[in-house]
Amino acid sequence: MATNRREQSGGRRRSALLPALRTAAVGLMAALALAACAKTSPATTTTTTTVVTGTLPPISVSKTEIDSAYMTLFDLANPAIAPKLLVVQDGSALRAAFTKAIHSALAKEAAGAKVEAIKIEQGADCTKEFLPSPCAAVVYDILGPNGKPVLTGSAGGAVFLSSKWLVAKSTICTLLTLDNAGIPPTGC
Repeated sequence: MATNRREQSGGRRRSALLPALRTAAVGLMAALALAACAKTSPATTTTTTTVVTGTLPPISVSKTEIDSAYMTLFDLANPAIAPKLLVVQDGSALRAAFTKAIHSALAKEAAGAKVEAIKIEQGADCTKEFLPSPCAAVVYDILGPNGKPVLTGSAGGAVFLSSKWLVAKSTICTLLTLDNAGIPPTGC
């Protein structure tokens, strides 16, 4: 009897999570229209080692670049795919997934993102997140068409490649996988 109550309670929690996941999906589906907080597992993530040339920009510049990348990615008012591919790590590999996601009904619910916090990391801290070093842990909100958050406190990542900050591919692949019935799309 206690097991049934736990199972029923768990089912209600999952049911309660579905609208939030759909709302999250909106965020990425809109530029990838989805949004959720999750890290990819090592089995579904390809790690790339990149040599950083030069030094990292100051934290204020890093935050501005990461803000801009997330805003561009989740800006559904602009359905253009090319700008979104440019702000994502290995974005060109995700063209088909982006194209499908941007035309989703959920994509209409996201109109940008606001980065709430970033933590620049290097070495082992990036490795345990399956990201190349240097990287950043990012907390962001997905914004609706009215500019108000539709999903708050989402966890994502950013990577510093070719002297610029990009949304981590693992962040996008996690969101696209959630929107694709748990199956990683081509390019992830």
